[in-house]
Amino acid sequence: MLLVIDAMGTEFGGVRTYADHLLAAWATSFPEDVLHVVVPAGSTIPTGTHVRHEIAVPRPGVLGRPVAQTRHVDRIIGQLQPDAVLALIPSTTLRRPSRPMAVVVHDLRHQLRPEQFTRTRRVIRFVAYGRAYALASGFVAVSDRTLADLHALQPATRERPAAVVHHGADHVLDWPEPSRDGEAVAFALHTNKNPGLILQAWALLAEQAPPPPLVLVGVRSEAREGLQREIDRLGLGGSVRLSAFLPEDEFRRTVARASMIVFPSDFEGFGLPVVEGMSLGKPVVVGPDPAVLEVAAGHAAVMADWTPRALADAVASVGSLDLEAARSRGRTFTWDRAVRQTRELLQAIARQG
Repeated sequence: MLLVIDAMGTEFGGVRTYADHLLAAWATSFPEDVLHVVVPAGSTIPTGTHVRHEIAVPRPGVLGRPVAQTRHVDRIIGQLQPDAVLALIPSTTLRRPSRPMAVVVHDLRHQLRPEQFTRTRRVIRFVAYGRAYALASGFVAVSDRTLADLHALQPATRERPAAVVHHGADHVLDWPEPSRDGEAVAFALHTNKNPGLILQAWALLAEQAPPPPLVLVGVRSEAREGLQREIDRLGLGGSVRLSAFLPEDEFRRTVARASMIVFPSDFEGFGLPVVEGMSLGKPVVVGPDPAVLEVAAGHAAVMADWTPRALADAVASVGSLDLEAARSRGRTFTWDRAVRQTRELLQAIARQG
């Protein structure tokens, strides 16, 4: 297949992980395909053997990116006339492309948890995502939960082809040899990860015995002071530490050594750390979020509700998990499968024209 891949806007976070591994796996799974990958000028996204198109983004980037995408993605599509186009997030050209386009939908948190976004970011997502949903010939949803949310909130999408394509997690096989001699690892990148809830649960655990050492990774600078005050107030200075964004090598080492993965996120489109932890043979603790429950499939300790006590109880119960069964479940999530299922959808919309 000849494909144009719009990878604009995938520089950071979970969508960066998705873009990196999907593109790498595509080159291995279908080396005969020709992918033209569109990235911002100066991007660090690795495109390997694929054809790379770097485009300049006018400032401010949040407004300049859709302008650049509309101009240059349209131009590249017009020149190449690919079989199909794949936008890796629902923010792409604002004009209807001349070729069939599928959009990857990661979550609809900005609509279902609007309080977790600034007003500006909500408006930008509403406009850009809404336009992408209107223009798409088909959709790749990263979970059943995400597809259900898309159909419920954007009813017009129900009439177009869609596929649920889970992320891969087999990239962890290239990480350092796993052990369980490190800290428990939790995440604090966004408010949906509930770092405050985690600290309260750790304080409850400390009432009975010294809690497992814990590191919160991905702490933003603007949140660090408040979280540190809470750690001090709860008397957790000897048990919990805060970490900013880690370089990739250090992040891999930290997770590979983790005693457990603590992931009480109240909203996920997929929940990659859950599957990564399972694949590494780690006990994983989660909240009752639909997407997380979908991918864990009974192989994680689940909070009964969204309270600190429920999280403390789930952490205390990890000894009952069958870690080998969890590892087997985690290793069914491969990037080769993700590529193949995505490609099948692109072939379907290409046949429809």
